[in-house]
Amino acid sequence: MFYILESTLIISDVMKRSRSVIALIFIVMLIILFSSYADAAPPSVYRVWVDDYYGFYQVRNIEPGNITFKYVNNTLNINVGDNVIWENQAYDNNELTILSEQNLWDSKYGYLKYNYRSFNYTFMQPGNYQISIKEEPRLRHLTIIVAPVETPVATTLPPTPTKTETPAPTASVTQIPQTATSGFDLWYILLAFIVVVGLVVFIYSIKKQ
Repeated sequence: MFYILESTLIISDVMKRSRSVIALIFIVMLIILFSSYADAAPPSVYRVWVDDYYGFYQVRNIEPGNITFKYVNNTLNINVGDNVIWENQAYDNNELTILSEQNLWDSKYGYLKYNYRSFNYTFMQPGNYQISIKEEPRLRHLTIIVAPVETPVATTLPPTPTKTETPAPTASVTQIPQTATSGFDLWYILLAFIVVVGLVVFIYSIKKQ
């Protein structure tokens, strides 16, 4: 009776340890999964304030909010996938229309009738784009330079040329294939049996709780 009780306690302890190991493996897999996504930088969002006196006078990075960038000579450098928001800050609540010289969008989408109205566009293609104000053509245009997102490319070194020697003729030997021993098959059968028993015990212990 004592040996049975001791064996039960040992099995219970092993099952508890196995559950801890499985939980640890699951956590490690989650960490690896999320770290792979964390390697790619998230797209940025920029807000451009526009008025009818200075034009595109101010730009701020609002997402993720910790990007250091320069806005000089009405030029904004961004990456493919970044989003730009234009907000009407005109005096006397005047209307403004944001135009793309490359016709990236229809003018009706860039029409900002009142103050604080906004319009946004996500740049998915690299290139240089000119943005203007329909009501104020004299004001300096906004230049947006979209850089492609670089992805690492695996490079394979070319094979090193080696000197091939012509082997001397040798007599061919025909080998008779050997039959596999039954012990090898029995080992895999025993291993599979142990795995199945372990799974059954694990599932039974979970249901018992």
